[in-house]
Amino acid sequence: MNARHIAAVGVILMIPVGMAPASDRPATKPAAPAASQPTTKPRPKPPEMLKDAVDPFDPARERTRFFTAAGPDNELNKEEFAAGRGKPDAFVRKFDTFEAMLAFDRNANKTIDWFEARAYRRNLRERVLVAYDANKDGRLTGEERDEANRALAAGRVPQGKAAPRAGGFWELDPATVAKHDADGDGQLSRDERQAMWRARAEQRRRDVLEKYDADKDGTLGEAERKAFEDDMAERWRLRRFDRDNDGRLSEAEAAAADEAEARNEKRRREWARLREEMLERHDADGNGRLEGDERQAAWRDMRGRWMTRSFDADGDGELSEKEAASMKEAQAEMQATYDRWQADWVRKYDEDGDGQLSREERQVAFRKEFQDLAASWRNQWDTDGDGQLSDEERRVMGDSLRKRGEELRKELDADGDGRVTGQEMRAYWTKLREIYDADEDGVLSPDEMKLMIRDQMRRIKPAAPAGP
Repeated sequence: MNARHIAAVGVILMIPVGMAPASDRPATKPAAPAASQPTTKPRPKPPEMLKDAVDPFDPARERTRFFTAAGPDNELNKEEFAAGRGKPDAFVRKFDTFEAMLAFDRNANKTIDWFEARAYRRNLRERVLVAYDANKDGRLTGEERDEANRALAAGRVPQGKAAPRAGGFWELDPATVAKHDADGDGQLSRDERQAMWRARAEQRRRDVLEKYDADKDGTLGEAERKAFEDDMAERWRLRRFDRDNDGRLSEAEAAAADEAEARNEKRRREWARLREEMLERHDADGNGRLEGDERQAAWRDMRGRWMTRSFDADGDGELSEKEAASMKEAQAEMQATYDRWQADWVRKYDEDGDGQLSREERQVAFRKEFQDLAASWRNQWDTDGDGQLSDEERRVMGDSLRKRGEELRKELDADGDGRVTGQEMRAYWTKLREIYDADEDGVLSPDEMKLMIRDQMRRIKPAAPAGP
């Protein structure tokens, strides 16, 4: 039924019942006036209350507003809170209360600093999502958003536990720790964490079966699996490319998603071809898997191909004498770096004194050496400070990494021919080594390498949001 049909039906339904043709009406009795048909007016659009403060939470804008409200001491007191409450472009919204913020006053000084205010905003977002995010996709769109806006405009703030959650890099919220802390020591051991992840994976499996296992046979058939994969693909497209957070993809957003999917599909095909080739060349026992020595042989094969491709400056598929010499120099430098790291780590982490690192000792070394870098990296993108990366934060991180990758590729491609050769990579690396090799021994120690990585991380700036 098109618009004209709907309009015609509307006109017909509005004709009073008493308006029969004149020939059928009694001449002596006038027609009774028809009662007006009841009409349902659409609910007015509520004012926008969520933007920046709740969904999406924009910590950069909120930080600026907070420090404007807090004054010279950077602490928001009760008087400053009241003075700015509900004003245009103010940090304090009409639905905020100072008592609610004080629940996040960690140092109990009766004022709120930015970190406490940010924790309050994050907690408020969680409560609003629990109350109004019906489809559990982590954001509010359509009717969900309208209902949440109406509630906040009326001062109805969803209630819940108003206490800040632990926000460290490796920390879990207390409820999660209590649930999986089998020995009751107040923390999760490695085994308890593994058990937690297994339990979560099993719950995820049950949730998928509950939603997609139409015939209830305990597995996903071909059609059921396709439905699941299609839903996951659509969710990925929305999370990654719905830049304006309106719950759907515009033409430009959809085009960007299609382009990314085409790139991913190309990579999948390339990896599938490579896997088949490696199986054909190195699967000695013919069991369809690469194991032990077979895996090592395949890795050496792939590494050799990568090195050859990287140092094949003229692209003829072979290494000339000069290209081979350049590759050997790079390999020698890599080996020297490895030997330096090995010596440093054996000195620091060889607990049993056998002169080498066991698997457990090596894991300890990696964790202690790089957990601070991992924490710095996460904190660089964890703009709401909740200790984890949301879909939006991951999207910004991914966009920023891609942008920096494009910039780095141009920096590496010294001759501007569109491809980065091993020689160009080595020249770039040599410049970095000269900057960070403080002891001038020709290789970067673990500490020198970490300083270099940290500085390079800081060069990755948040990418500007793409337009719709």
